[in-house]
Amino acid sequence: MNGVDYKRFVRYFYDPPPKYDDMSGTSIWLLGKEYKPTPPKPVTTTDHDDVVEVESSTESHDPSDTSGSSTTADFQNHSQQPQYISQSTSTLDDVQHVTNANLPSLSNDPADGGWPHAFLDDFESRIWMTYRSNFLPIPRSQEPSSNSGLSFSVRLRNLTEREGFTSDTGWGCMIRSGQSLLANALLTLQLGRDWRRSACPSSTEASIIALFADSPSAPFSIHRFVQHGASSCGTHPGQWFGPSATASCIRELSAECAAAGLRVYVTPSASEVYEDRFRSIAAASSMDPTIKPTLILLGIRLGLDRITPVYHEALKSALTYPQSIGIAGGRPSSSHYFIGCQGDMFLYLDPHETRPALAYHDNAAEYTDEEIATCHTRRLRGLRISEMDPSMLIGFLIKDEADWIDWKRRLKEVRGKAIVSVFDKEPPVPGETKERKEAVDEVETFDDDEDEDCDGDDDGTVTVTGKDIEPEPHDVHAGGAAQDAEDDGVKVDLHTVRNEEAPRQAS
Repeated sequence: MNGVDYKRFVRYFYDPPPKYDDMSGTSIWLLGKEYKPTPPKPVTTTDHDDVVEVESSTESHDPSDTSGSSTTADFQNHSQQPQYISQSTSTLDDVQHVTNANLPSLSNDPADGGWPHAFLDDFESRIWMTYRSNFLPIPRSQEPSSNSGLSFSVRLRNLTEREGFTSDTGWGCMIRSGQSLLANALLTLQLGRDWRRSACPSSTEASIIALFADSPSAPFSIHRFVQHGASSCGTHPGQWFGPSATASCIRELSAECAAAGLRVYVTPSASEVYEDRFRSIAAASSMDPTIKPTLILLGIRLGLDRITPVYHEALKSALTYPQSIGIAGGRPSSSHYFIGCQGDMFLYLDPHETRPALAYHDNAAEYTDEEIATCHTRRLRGLRISEMDPSMLIGFLIKDEADWIDWKRRLKEVRGKAIVSVFDKEPPVPGETKERKEAVDEVETFDDDEDEDCDGDDDGTVTVTGKDIEPEPHDVHAGGAAQDAEDDGVKVDLHTVRNEEAPRQAS
């Protein structure tokens, strides 16, 4: 059974949530917000034989409730009521009054894993996109080769669906992770990073969620993602999207949705960001260079099978930036949306949970609390950085000039090997430089005179930058085409010369 991923097999049946590490003193980071370790304050008495009992809230999280509705309000109401620690001696001198000041900040609910309340409230406020079912069918591709890209499980699951895909279970996890990344960028942009749904419900949240409804009418629906993926990226319905295809969809769909108010910069060469190109996208207009909100997406690969250790610190640092919008990545062919970390443990929202389709409403006010709650969870999932797939999509939201300057500064201060580099100008496309164009034109001029130059040397030697270069034996004609080239300091690529002459020889 060589090549079997035993961990993945076991995790399919048993995948416990991560536990809070309150012993190492390591902070928790969630999209640029730091939650410092705060171990619970111990309650002490003078008599070690005394039994200390603390009343707990009668309301607790139901471990089976994956929607993760917040209980912050219940917690606050309970904390305002006087609580007493009674001892067996029952003397007034030994009574300790527990107030808001000395209540532990960590959750005592087993379902919460002991994580801090403030962190869990923040985690729960992030938008969570998952598999959905029973939506309008996504037509199958008519391309003969499209079925070859479908996994066996997807083929088996959709045998009875003649009209197309009515669920993205088994193939849409990267799309859902990309939707989560984009949705939280819009949430941060419109409601601010400090917004918490438990403390301040907002109709704006419903308006954002409506953009991602499971309907062709929604600008960022899975239908629109799949449509663009098939037409522009060669990724057909039912096939797994990669980071590059997902980034392309986000860019094009955002450009078509003016209501989003978001520009998107996709890095052309993995980790390299060019300021001149970024500013041309982020600028308010050709006459106004003011930076408008722009989402930077980096489709990047940081190793072969696993993330190379030299990138570990830089990747962890990426989630500490205030511009961070998270990472769409995870395990091979199994994408997650990473939004936080504690040490080497990366915390994520898992899209691999199938829920009924999210309906589309023209009026966002028509969304019920139950529908909105399906886009949130308090359920944590974690993965060690050593187990993560090296291919991922990293997002940063640049809201203005100050954000851009601060982001560049943080990139320069990162420890370890950098995963992002910023350059002033984008280099010219290979083959289109002025020097290159003149060299090719010169070779073509010599080729035009070839018939009149038949008395040249028979060995086909080409002189370039003062050196004699012997052409390859199988293509002497290419050398003869430029045998009289002047020693002008320009290097000529013989392989390109042959490619330029190929059509002429064929004619």
